[in-house]
Amino acid sequence: MLTKTLESILDDALAGKDITSEDGVFLLKETHPEAIAAIRETGDRLRQRQVGETVTYVVNRNINFTNICEQHCNFCAFRRDVGDEGAYWLDWEQILEKTTDAVKRGATEICMQGGLNLEAKIEGKSLPYYLRLVETIKSEFPQIHLHAFSPQEVQFIAREDNLSYATVIEALQAAGVNSLPGTAAEILCDRIRRIICPEKIDTKTWLEIVETAQKLGMYTTSTMLSGHIEKPEQQIIHLEHLRNLQQKAINNNYPAKFTEFVLLPFVGQFAPPNLRRRVGRDQPNLEATLQLTAVARIYLGNWIINHQPSWVKLGLKGEQEALKWGCNDLGGTLMEEHITTMAGAKGGTNMTVESLQQAIIAGDRPYRERTTLYSSVCS
Repeated sequence: MLTKTLESILDDALAGKDITSEDGVFLLKETHPEAIAAIRETGDRLRQRQVGETVTYVVNRNINFTNICEQHCNFCAFRRDVGDEGAYWLDWEQILEKTTDAVKRGATEICMQGGLNLEAKIEGKSLPYYLRLVETIKSEFPQIHLHAFSPQEVQFIAREDNLSYATVIEALQAAGVNSLPGTAAEILCDRIRRIICPEKIDTKTWLEIVETAQKLGMYTTSTMLSGHIEKPEQQIIHLEHLRNLQQKAINNNYPAKFTEFVLLPFVGQFAPPNLRRRVGRDQPNLEATLQLTAVARIYLGNWIINHQPSWVKLGLKGEQEALKWGCNDLGGTLMEEHITTMAGAKGGTNMTVESLQQAIIAGDRPYRERTTLYSSVCS
């Protein structure tokens, strides 16, 4: 039996109203199967209204140019120190080879991020190194959409070179960066960040850098790392920050905004033992992830309409299921993926276009290849 409170919250959402943070927490704490089914149905109905039946995907390649990093996030199994076994740092030729291969395989996007490598400098400066990364790709492939450098990397460059965030973003944009990944968000609650990623930028800084990018015409994505030590209250705080910023961008006519929301459930097989013990499992809790997926659509859908699960973390079957809980996009082919795989994820490192298409067809939905900014790809 559905409670009056649950029915009223879902009715408000279906009427096009923004539900409150208290409502969001209430939905996330529901445990009755009938209530969870109603939340799923509402998320799916809103998805139908807001973006229709078509499921999109992008043909892209992921390039993590180095795993050498000055930080020590408690959930990260990717980072290495200089000289460690498994540490790597791609040279210009390797980056160009990977990009060339991606373009031959039909990629329209290169997604490029890396560790915070203190040695990644040209003549003692960080920004020239990052500009060289961009120019290495764009000089040969000006048509490729370069989705590159998280807010954390922007802050790192600015700190190392004593520059403003706007100066860094403008320089990257002029060199050819087309959009900014909304990674390093983890959970936008500083109490949790101090435990899982104490060296990372705080919530205020993440939001400031993303807003600066959007003011300068740089579209960004938004993400959430879920299912570790955070509670429903912190998940809703995170969603509230994203919703507020998107409302601000739209209401103030910023030239760019969030293009999508991506839920990234925690994979902890190779996380530090202390965090693994606190979380109590190595792989994502699919049921909790799906409930959060639907609540995210209910909470953000009026403002951020594209929602994407992670096949790397959930596997293709889990991602297929997420399409029934409010998602309308399956993300990208990636072609190679290191960060989550090194954490112990079972979803693989590469997804073919055919596999994504078949997963969509299996759910009786039509598919469409998209660009990074969600327009259709011309054949």
